[in-house]
Amino acid sequence: MSKAQTEPTARPGLSLRTRLSLLTPLFLVAAWFGGKALVRGHVDGLIQGSVDHALPAFSLQDRSGASWTRESVLGKPLVLHFLRSRCGSCDVEAPDYRRFESLANELGAQVLHVFTDRVLDFPPELTEKTIANKNFKAPVLLADAAFVDAFHSAKWSNVTPVTYVADAKGTIRYALRGGQAADALVAAVRSVQGK
Repeated sequence: MSKAQTEPTARPGLSLRTRLSLLTPLFLVAAWFGGKALVRGHVDGLIQGSVDHALPAFSLQDRSGASWTRESVLGKPLVLHFLRSRCGSCDVEAPDYRRFESLANELGAQVLHVFTDRVLDFPPELTEKTIANKNFKAPVLLADAAFVDAFHSAKWSNVTPVTYVADAKGTIRYALRGGQAADALVAAVRSVQGK
């Protein structure tokens, strides 16, 4: 028997241990992104689940003390803008919302900004500071868990910004997740008006 036949040949490449140590981080990263995609899909489903449903019954006060109910917003398109403190996307879209607020009266639409800070147990001082920095002209409501649950679940109150656009009869026609441009908001309102 020749020497070449009796000795095992060395396999070129990486050892099993090295291959596993390289594949493990890749697997963990893939699992993390996959998990995020599943959660995002679930939350998007909750948000989109409001479309073509009537606005829920609600009664909230804005910061000036005025009461807002489902009945008080019927008769014109409604833009409900859910946001919170410590939300980078909310900060980015704020100038577009201020621009949209200036157009809302011309469009015959009502804008209500809905802060989810109370549901998230953020300190009131932080909420006040955030609201002041946003410099919104439209009413600002401080949502409770029941109000957020009626739309997309209080347990996902940290998922912001989310915008709901309802028609004059109070049926939600659009559920928009993420930052919105003023032009897109104008288009959504015109769409619910049939224009």
